[in-house]
Amino acid sequence: MSCKYTITAGLPYANGPLHIGHIAGAYLPADIYTRVRKLSGDDAIYICGTDEYGVPITITAEKEDVSPRVIVKRYHEEIKEGFASLNIQFDNFSGTSNLNNKDHAALSREFFTELNKNGYISSKIEDQLRCKNCDRFLADRYVEGTCPKCGNEEARGDECSVCNAQYTVMEMGSPKCKLCSNETLEKIPTKHWYLKLDVLQADLEEWIDSKDYWKENVVNFIKGWFKEGLRERAITRDLHWGVPVPLNDAVGKVLYVWFDAPIGYISSTMQWAEKQGNKDKWKEYWQNPDAKIVHFMGKDNIPFHSIIWPAMLIGQKKNYQLPWHIPANEYLNIGLDNEEGGKASTSKGNVVWVSDYCKNFAADYLRYYLAANSPEKSDFTFTWKDMQARCNNELLGVIGNLANRVLKFVGNNFENTIPTPEDLDARDNEILNKTKESVAKVTKFYDDFEVRQAISEIVNLGRLGNQYFDEKAPWKTAKSDRTICGNTLYVTAQLIHKVVQLLSPVIPESCDKLWKQLGYSEGIKSWSELEKDLPAGQKIANPQGVFSKIEDKVIQQMEENLRASQEDNNEKPAVNLVPLKEDKISYDNFSALDIRMGKVLEAEKVAKTKKLLHLKVDIGHEVRQIIAGLAEYYAPEDLVGKIVPVLVNLEPAKIRGLMSEGMILCADIDGEAIILHPGKDVCPGAIVR
Repeated sequence: MSCKYTITAGLPYANGPLHIGHIAGAYLPADIYTRVRKLSGDDAIYICGTDEYGVPITITAEKEDVSPRVIVKRYHEEIKEGFASLNIQFDNFSGTSNLNNKDHAALSREFFTELNKNGYISSKIEDQLRCKNCDRFLADRYVEGTCPKCGNEEARGDECSVCNAQYTVMEMGSPKCKLCSNETLEKIPTKHWYLKLDVLQADLEEWIDSKDYWKENVVNFIKGWFKEGLRERAITRDLHWGVPVPLNDAVGKVLYVWFDAPIGYISSTMQWAEKQGNKDKWKEYWQNPDAKIVHFMGKDNIPFHSIIWPAMLIGQKKNYQLPWHIPANEYLNIGLDNEEGGKASTSKGNVVWVSDYCKNFAADYLRYYLAANSPEKSDFTFTWKDMQARCNNELLGVIGNLANRVLKFVGNNFENTIPTPEDLDARDNEILNKTKESVAKVTKFYDDFEVRQAISEIVNLGRLGNQYFDEKAPWKTAKSDRTICGNTLYVTAQLIHKVVQLLSPVIPESCDKLWKQLGYSEGIKSWSELEKDLPAGQKIANPQGVFSKIEDKVIQQMEENLRASQEDNNEKPAVNLVPLKEDKISYDNFSALDIRMGKVLEAEKVAKTKKLLHLKVDIGHEVRQIIAGLAEYYAPEDLVGKIVPVLVNLEPAKIRGLMSEGMILCADIDGEAIILHPGKDVCPGAIVR
């Protein structure tokens, strides 16, 4: 039975171009899922647009000394073109300012008014930070400082990029103005309005308890907030760019960008409905109990979509449907070969721009690589060489090779006609049955948001097809037994027929070409074809290679570009050098230190401490328990799997009641511990000399 789906991806800020971290986290997974739903016969719409209000826009505008409208207009079009270049297809791509959506501001004011009328908004006068130099109140992202949760000294005014904590600027340590670096900010009382999340917590908990099919990382994140207890959250700001607060005593105040941004999903759907000639059609997707709303995003957006946005919908009391699913993804890191990657960051130059990628490669290569490594459950590091290897070995070497060799053989030996099978043997039927089994597995993986698993199954099916083709050796049976040869080609053609359909949501352009080579005049429109065989007797087109090899020289150039970008943006931090120790030691004294490379197997925080981590480290000969003062600098999960140097013959010591059997060696950069990593893979137990 078909279903209505409203599928969204977090609105990108219209203050810069797209990079591949954006694509991997939300927009490609949402595009793939929308294609799957449509192929499955569901009534699915993919809704998005640019986020055009708030501080990120005004900061960019002030840096360039232009109006925010100039920035919005420029990047809305650039972002839209970036999505199109990767064949990411929206049913409607809108925006949140009146430049791109005439309905959005009115709907945002309506949301605020209804929440206020229903008793879910309060107001109070509290201190806010003000910069005397800039002569303004500082909204969240105009402030940088120390995260109150993890101690990150480069945290934003509302959110920490290291630990994902949410807080107010007044809770930060050492706040400074992002525009002028002024560290002596004033605290001035000003009035703001707050969403009463505490009042709505019981309704939210009841709703979350029904989501036993959600990803564990999403549910755990939300329940962590519930455990601490939800607090009122400010939903207004002192800014000139945004939706004005619809109250007489709120002059100079606008709605917080994270209040009005998710409303953009609905206003964009309204715009889509109007284009369909039925302005009320949006209600079928947002106020219909049988409709399903799916929000794709990166993990940093979980609290907004799983707590604040549902609270806003509940508070409307207008039958708005709450999200059916929030398949949030982890981060995409960017790395160079043999080097540890870091989170994609424009400020650090650790980024691959979509526009730069598309100058050198087909869209489907990036779509395939990012989907095959989708950060669904853990962070993933993109490298150019790994992309080259995966595309060359799997797209070209497995899928492309199988399709090309089979269809060419059909063309050369059976006049471009799919042979009619006769008396299939046990191996033939085994391959056909395994193909059917793979179809069922892959469609289930797609339905469960497990794209990596789906692609792995498809590629393995392609490998099976190549293996079967080699076993049957049709180049021999074409001369000795044409019936067996025809059976071989029929079976492999059926396998290709299914592979092409199953891969089409991921690499649509390439699969469309292969589909037409299989003899179809129109593209793949429905997965009902998965239940059918490729007809015997069907005429195929002249086969041509769809995938081409990615050459080393192109990858080398892309790596050089990335390295240059990192070097340009990452100046070495100034280090306060500690004086050298004057006391000399003998070589014998040094050689008494037994330093080995160890692998961190487990890591967790020591209860009731802020600085200590309880580690289990494999040092080759045995597993040691080590208590290390690293909790201020590393999350436990970030250390698991790391290879680190360990002083293993340090006398054991009891710390907070736990025995510590060694010491992790780190660099000390102005009081911050930096884990040391070997340049190559080494085994636990390797000696450090």
